[in-house]
Amino acid sequence: MSSIPLNVLDLASRPAGGTNADAVAGTIALAQAAERLGYERFWVAEHHGMPAIASSAPAVLIAGIAAATDRIRVGSGGVMLPNHAPLVVAEQFGTLRALYGDRIDLGIGRAPGTDGATAMALRRSPEGLGVEDFPQQLLDLFGFFYGGMSDANPLHGITAIPGLGDAPQIWLLGSSGYSAQVAAALGIPFAFAHHFADENTEAALNLYRSRFEPSDTLAEPHTMIAVNVIADEDPQTVRSLSLPGQLSFLRMRQGLKPEPVSVEEALAHEFTPLEEEFIAARNARQAIGTPDEVSARLESLLASTQVDELMVSSGAATLEGRIRSLEIVRELYPAA
Repeated sequence: MSSIPLNVLDLASRPAGGTNADAVAGTIALAQAAERLGYERFWVAEHHGMPAIASSAPAVLIAGIAAATDRIRVGSGGVMLPNHAPLVVAEQFGTLRALYGDRIDLGIGRAPGTDGATAMALRRSPEGLGVEDFPQQLLDLFGFFYGGMSDANPLHGITAIPGLGDAPQIWLLGSSGYSAQVAAALGIPFAFAHHFADENTEAALNLYRSRFEPSDTLAEPHTMIAVNVIADEDPQTVRSLSLPGQLSFLRMRQGLKPEPVSVEEALAHEFTPLEEEFIAARNARQAIGTPDEVSARLESLLASTQVDELMVSSGAATLEGRIRSLEIVRELYPAA
């Protein structure tokens, strides 16, 4: 097997019957396991108003993870920039850099990661929530980190402290060609959300590479994909670990915000033929199965995408299952 930098994306999932404290403790334990296994990055997502997910405040969670680890890079996958004033993001991540030095990554996304009402509650205004506002928000954020804002920008006299001169490594996240083009124009690394938008992966990566413009921070295109991985030697264990997440996703597709689903509830659920078909299609290009099956899927994806880094997002229903999935991927791709 080839060697490739391995990373982790986590959502601070709350276990069935558990608390938010359990969710956060599980994320920290997973980060510690990832560090022990030699993973290079550990990122947390931003979601709001979802009972099964406790990663609503990435900057706060990053601080806790970085304090509990020593080497692994810690970052956001990502901060949904339309939800936040760029100055606040610059100050938060400048502070994280002041605390933890060059271990901090800032992955930025365009989607709000929630419903419209919650996005309004976060922003306190409808302004800045449109797709057309995103490029300027990025430029404002870069200005707070690097300086050089145009005099025509009404924010040019404001200094982010901490922030100015404290830029973390910045990535743009995306699930479409739009984000790929923005990342290419800015000359920053691009991470594609293959774990939930796998039909667009290769096209978006090719678009990013073809339109990439070198910048002061990046001379050549640099890419990563996030892949859902649930792995175990026992196929029945794989099924038990994967069904709760699949049932939750089906319920969200119905407009619900479900409580965490237990393994017992998921195994007892009678999936309709249409639901089974939907799940099979959703998992077709993910890495769910035994080590041999996971290996085959990852090798196929790496061959078709030619990415520089791989990010593992494990939707396993238990912390033990998430850790075992990371162990198996590391066994497949030993550290160089």
